Amino acid sequence: MRVLVTSTPGSGHIHPLVPLATELQAAGHEVLWATAEEACAQVERYGFRVTPAGMPGDERRRTFAERAGAQLGALGVRERRAVMLPVMFGEITAPAMQRDLVSVFDSFQPDVVIHDLVEFAAPPVAAARGIPHATVAFGCALSSTLIALAASSVADLWANEGLAPSPSAGLYDHLYLHPLPVGFGEPPATQTAMSIQPMHFDGAPGSDVPPWVLDFGRDRAGVYVTFGTEMAQLAPWPAVIEALSLVDADVVVTLGSQVDPDSLGSAPRNVRLERYVPQSFLLDRASVVASHAGSGTLFASAARGIPQLCIPIAADQWDNADALRDAGAAISLELDQRSTDDIYTAMTTLLDSRPHSSAALTLADAFSALPHPRHHVGTIEALA
Repeated sequence: MRVLVTSTPGSGHIHPLVPLATELQAAGHEVLWATAEEACAQVERYGFRVTPAGMPGDERRRTFAERAGAQLGALGVRERRAVMLPVMFGEITAPAMQRDLVSVFDSFQPDVVIHDLVEFAAPPVAAARGIPHATVAFGCALSSTLIALAASSVADLWANEGLAPSPSAGLYDHLYLHPLPVGFGEPPATQTAMSIQPMHFDGAPGSDVPPWVLDFGRDRAGVYVTFGTEMAQLAPWPAVIEALSLVDADVVVTLGSQVDPDSLGSAPRNVRLERYVPQSFLLDRASVVASHAGSGTLFASAARGIPQLCIPIAADQWDNADALRDAGAAISLELDQRSTDDIYTAMTTLLDSRPHSSAALTLADAFSALPHPRHHVGTIEALA
């Protein structure tokens, strides 16, 4: 079976697809990945054959800023996704991806296609060729409003293929793999949905554990802090670091490539600043995780039963934070709750809170009960 995997660039879109693609490849199926050229080397390191397709991330962001930046700035943070999703991933990104995918489809001739939640070009190209396709979601289900906006934004792509537009932008047409247990946010509004366990993939297979990691969380609580790869520049770093300097815990902060550690001054004695550490090294030792509520960090932490402090910044992070808070496993801070005192109070509460710990462990059990990606090798085979 020939499997084509398509994704937008960015680790948050690539990593959720890796476990299923790995299982399909291990089962003997031929896998080809199509993504923007900037991400090809990354995907290749993960063991997949890859071909460039789609718009570079910097061009996408620049075009979006020119087209919708002013509109976005006038909206509240929870309203912005209704602009970002259809404009950035629909109107801007999808047409370029569609143009490139046509030749990829015609040369590779896949039996089935797997695509990420916001890679909207693969569904119409696949549908026009009679090829089934599966959506692998990376977070909470999109609201009916967002689905409608996405469908409208890519209606021309379906017309380009001689098809009537899909009312779900193609996301629900054949199979929708949902990475969350029942009760964690609203379920997707489709009968094509099946559950899948969100296996944590941090992009560093076979890496050696640094010696200092072995001391993290050994003699007292360990707190892991990250704002991911895309949002780190927007994090309230001074308040976060000052608050954590007051906590009786070992703290590791990963800043990513866009934040210079020197710009934050000298780190407090209990705080270690790093550009990057594979998350699995730290999550297995952490008592509390603080993050922007990005799907990768949030679900990996939830699956381990770790209470979390959510400081969402954009996009689906607000939905993730709300769902985790409602499950009792997190404290989520709104925009007006990000002072040193607010962060310190929330962190000390989580470190001492039995209810949050109990809810986090219950949620971990629910995640562990979801079907492993290898279970869905048969699902994909049947779909094809």
